[in-house]
Amino acid sequence: MTKKLKPDNQNKKITATNRPLIVVTTGGSGGHIFPAEAIAAALVEQNYRVIFVTDKRGAAFHSLPTVQTYRLAAESVAGRSIFHKLTAAVKLFWGAVQGIHLMAKLRPSLVIGVGGYASFPAVMAAQMCHIPVMLHEQNAVLGRANRVLANSAKLIATSFDPTLMIPAGITAVRVGMPARAPIIQVQHTPYPKEKNPIRLLIFGGSQGATFFSRKFPEVLKKLPKELQKKIIITQQARAEDLDYLKTFYKKIPFQKVTISSFFDNMPTLLKESHLVICRGGASTITELEIIGRPAMIVPLPSAADNHQMENARQFCDDGAGWLINEKTFEVDKTAKRLQELLEAPETLHEAAENAYKRSKPKAAQQIAELARNIIKGKLI
Repeated sequence: MTKKLKPDNQNKKITATNRPLIVVTTGGSGGHIFPAEAIAAALVEQNYRVIFVTDKRGAAFHSLPTVQTYRLAAESVAGRSIFHKLTAAVKLFWGAVQGIHLMAKLRPSLVIGVGGYASFPAVMAAQMCHIPVMLHEQNAVLGRANRVLANSAKLIATSFDPTLMIPAGITAVRVGMPARAPIIQVQHTPYPKEKNPIRLLIFGGSQGATFFSRKFPEVLKKLPKELQKKIIITQQARAEDLDYLKTFYKKIPFQKVTISSFFDNMPTLLKESHLVICRGGASTITELEIIGRPAMIVPLPSAADNHQMENARQFCDDGAGWLINEKTFEVDKTAKRLQELLEAPETLHEAAENAYKRSKPKAAQQIAELARNIIKGKLI
């Protein structure tokens, strides 16, 4: 059965087989797919052949005409019943068997794992076939899949420094996290000069949006009315919270309120914002850094190994934002801090510059360069 493993997009022709082949493998969520796409694009620009390996969720590369996509069996074992853990373990094992056949067929010069449980079978198969492996870690805490695979990796490219839980003796290089092209296109946009209106952008992602819909609005309600009148609110919220939020905000004299369950113009909204209020995911922090915007960050408490807290702590320790612990969240205290910030535009401007100083807009290109060095037998 594994011998019949075929790419989704067989119509994509791969030519010039004398060029080194690199496999990029990752989980199927958007948070993993976007960086993987950026890495693949950078490798193609460097004249490598690229194959993409993911699970059933991962989308094929429609924008890269020479990249084929293979899918391996994979499923997360975290946070599930014993039955589901066993089922997931069997799928991961089967994915590794598929991966071994695939690696034997492709014989790539390098495999790059971009995280997520779906990268596990392909990376493990590469290691079993003695194919060099490089890992990329998005967060400030090494992810569980990468943790298992780290000891056999040639190098770990990181988004944060330090990145916790990297085994001793493993080479790690901070390259940043590859960002989407629309974010790169607006990098280091000048901070808004106007003080009125004050634009606040609020979003929390699918898992953590309830806090920003049900609890954080109480903070905004506490602000002085004269300050409220200067504020434009743009907020992403879950569909089930939209009516509640609209009713709540009608009682507050904001200059303007826009609420939606989805925005397709986030780069524009970010660059227009004076302050962002958000979670601490690696993608979010990366985009704040590249565009250069300050943020009040409320890490998702349920994030694996509390990695959002560590992401946010590093961002805020460099003067780019302000950390709020949801577990000790106090409305009055947070409202006072928010008022102080909104009444001190020079402080926000300085934080915006500090955010950009942390940025690594050429992360994908740096990863491609590291790949070149590994293939040539060097680490850095």
